[in-house]
Amino acid sequence: MNDDEVGHPEDVPLFPILRGESVGENGELSGHAVLVFRPEQLNREWGPDDIAVLNKDLEDHFRDNPGDLDSLLAQVRGVIAEFGEPVGDLASLAYVREVICITKTRDATFVLEDDMHIRLVANENTGEVFFID
Repeated sequence: MNDDEVGHPEDVPLFPILRGESVGENGELSGHAVLVFRPEQLNREWGPDDIAVLNKDLEDHFRDNPGDLDSLLAQVRGVIAEFGEPVGDLASLAYVREVICITKTRDATFVLEDDMHIRLVANENTGEVFFID
């Protein structure tokens, strides 16, 4: 095999650090993780490459306040959630807003850190998160 058949190591993610179910837009997105544990942390200026990482405790808040979820998805291009169903508010709004959203990502707020540079890869029903140097 030559280099063209294998690809260059810097072009190919080696292994995902997290996996979940992809909903919304398919594709790839690189950016910086912003961990969100409490509803008041949603009220911030979201940068163009911010990826919201939502703690499982926010599920009830979004169920009771769907406007907050829609507002978030209007401001970011990528979301990683420790909760969510393939057919539900998060999935529906992510699809409408054309946001890459990875749901059911266990321990995302434990594994990831604020401002960590990550790549989301979403394809059909599989979503993966990769660490970028």
